[in-house]
Order: sequence, then C-alpha cells, then structure tokens
Amino acid sequence: MYLNVTQKSRDLFRDYPVVRSIDVAQRAARANPIFSWHATAITARRQRFVLISHDASALCVVLNAADCATQRLADLFWAQLAAQWPQYGLAAADLTTYRQVAGDWQINQPLDHQRVRRLNEQGMYVDFLWQQAITSPLELALLVAQTPPLGRQQPRHQVATIARDLTPAQFRWQP
Repeated sequence: MYLNVTQKSRDLFRDYPVVRSIDVAQRAARANPIFSWHATAITARRQRFVLISHDASALCVVLNAADCATQRLADLFWAQLAAQWPQYGLAAADLTTYRQVAGDWQINQPLDHQRVRRLNEQGMYVDFLWQQAITSPLELALLVAQTPPLGRQQPRHQVATIARDLTPAQFRWQP
C-alpha cells in the first residue's frame, strides 16, 4: 500500500520503508488508487495530528500524534479504519481482505498538488472541529470525511459512495 507523505510529516513515518523508485511507485499508485493514501501532519491548538486521506474514496483517518509515542502509527491507522468501516456499511471481513491485498505501507512522495491542497483543507476542518471541543480522533475523521472541498472544485468522492467505492471486487492490483 502506498502512503504518499508530505514533507512536513516525514518524521512520523521514518520507521516505514520508502519506495525504491519514486517514478515506478507513483505510476503504480495512480493505477491503483484503491491502495493509495495521502498523509500529512497538522497542528491544531498546539496538538499535532496525522491526517491520512484515501485516494479512491472519501475515507479519512485522523490520528493524534501523541498516541504515536506508545503505539505504531500503522497499528493506530488500522484500528481506526476498523472502527470506521462498519459506519459506512462495510463488512469487517472486507477490511481484512483489503488489508491482506494492500500489504505493508510503502512511503512515497505526494502524487500531485490537488491532493495536498485537499489534505490542507481537511486539516483546517480538523482545527475548526478541535476548537469546537470535538476531541475524538474517530469523530474528527468521520466529520472531516463529510466536508466538501473549498471553492468551486467538485468533490472527487463522497461519503455516500464509500460502500460502492470500496467493494471487495476492486481489491486487486492493476498492472
């Protein structure tokens, strides 16, 4: 699974393997958006968060960076994804299948500026929600996934289509 990480969050992902060839990895990530995620770190009111956004759906995972001191980031990611999965009407067995097919994280550079811009917008929403005393990372993630893009850009994916975007039939790598 490709995790396309912004420069400002690289320190949080230093324990994970980096792709051997950026060009090959970026082509593979574009061909397989179901196994591609973008990640960044944000700071909201002196609290650091990791924001991980799925390329092929509206899924978003928000993790408190303070929790990374006691647990591996990947374990926190999969735990929150398991908590979110049934919220969208997806079967737990499908998450197990997705995880097996996706494989381990491979750290890559971001694919394009649009996805980074969307991460930054989602970061602003996390900051706003944190100010509103919403402190649960799971609740933050569920609310951020519902936020539309700023400006005139059309959303690539919507929460309403997550179940369709993540059908098990799509859990295969494309050449």
